[in-house]
Parts: sequence; C-alpha cells; structure tokens
Amino acid sequence: SIKKAVCTELPCMHESRKLKLLSELADKIDERSEVLETAAEEASKETNIACQGDKICKELLPRMSELRLVCDETETLVGRKYWPFPTYGDLLFSVK
Repeated sequence: SIKKAVCTELPCMHESRKLKLLSELADKIDERSEVLETAAEEASKETNIACQGDKICKELLPRMSELRLVCDETETLVGRKYWPFPTYGDLLFSVK
C-alpha cells in the first residue's frame, strides 16, 4: 500500500512513537475511569454518611488523582482543537 511505502521510505519514528504513547495513555484513561466508576458506585452504596465520606477520601479521591495524571499528560500531546474538554488553563483563567 502507499502508506506502507511512505513509512518505509521516510522516517516516521517520531509519529509512530507519539501514536503508540497516545494509544497507551488512552488505554490507561479507560482503565482508570472504570476503577474510578467502581469506587464511586461503592461509595454511593454506603448508608452511613461518615463511612461514605471516609470511602470518598480514601478510595475515590486517590482514583481521581490517578486518572487526572494520565489526562494531564495526554492533554499536552493532543492539539487544542482535538481536545474535547476544557484545559486546566481554561478552568483556571475563565472563572468569572
């Protein structure tokens, strides 16, 4: 195919590395989102408000931080017009 010929004739290593990294990050986002969703469901089942707060602090918030780290890294690699979410800068500087 033409694409194979182009990649074998021209160095596409940079693009290939970026694509592989973005694919790995997308997988991590998916995995961490599922873990976060499960933690949120478990916390919502708790009937005692103090126990629910404890679960949120000890289980939910750390999962949110883990997901955010991957999203922050991904955001730096994706062009602004392709990033469907507000950036950290948008959130920080557009509060009115």
